[in-house]
Amino acid sequence: MDPAIQAIVFDHDGVLVDSIRPHFLACSALFREHGAELPQDWWAREVCGSPDAHPLLFGMLRNSAGAATGTDAQLQDRLEVLWAEHFTPENVRLMPGVRELLAALRAVGLPLAVASSADEGWVRRWLRHYGLDAGFAAVVTGDQVPRRKPDPAVYLETAARLSVAPRRCVVFEDSVSGVAAARAAGMTVLAVPTPLTSACDYALAHRVLPDLTAVDVAELFLADPARAGQP
Repeated sequence: MDPAIQAIVFDHDGVLVDSIRPHFLACSALFREHGAELPQDWWAREVCGSPDAHPLLFGMLRNSAGAATGTDAQLQDRLEVLWAEHFTPENVRLMPGVRELLAALRAVGLPLAVASSADEGWVRRWLRHYGLDAGFAAVVTGDQVPRRKPDPAVYLETAARLSVAPRRCVVFEDSVSGVAAARAAGMTVLAVPTPLTSACDYALAHRVLPDLTAVDVAELFLADPARAGQP
């Protein structure tokens, strides 16, 4: 095995599990309750994966529906009710190719990790639900580091826990903020946009792949790991 690549790191939401679509549906439902429509492209660019997601979301709602929408706290309470309706096992499914790719990477002996901006309880919930939790050498979440993505803190902490230099890590990310975080950490970044985020600007990624089924594990060990996908 080429020692150039010593670990593989996965974002959680949008890479391992499809929580992106239920999140968008919940946010859209909040807008519709106030007679407004949530622009998908704006949501994907400004809200998805952003540490300032909810203030931005509520500000856009007020711009669209007027001031009589309630306080941020009231909107947050209502959004959490909508989350409970949408974030169910029926809706939060594994992304295509997850199990196959994880099995292939484990077969070649690479340590695997999760680095997410979400809180640990949320990430562990879905890893346990899909029986994936035992397969990761490290799981680092947004509430375990001082700053969330696009800050590189979660990726730097992940590399430290794996005892692997950041430049020896390949990252799979779906959000623009996540790509920026991994790139700032000095890691090789393979972007795997979701259908809702595919129009975003992934210029900072080393490569953009359609999904995890496009990963060629053998090519991860080439001198240029950004080539690790099908043409």
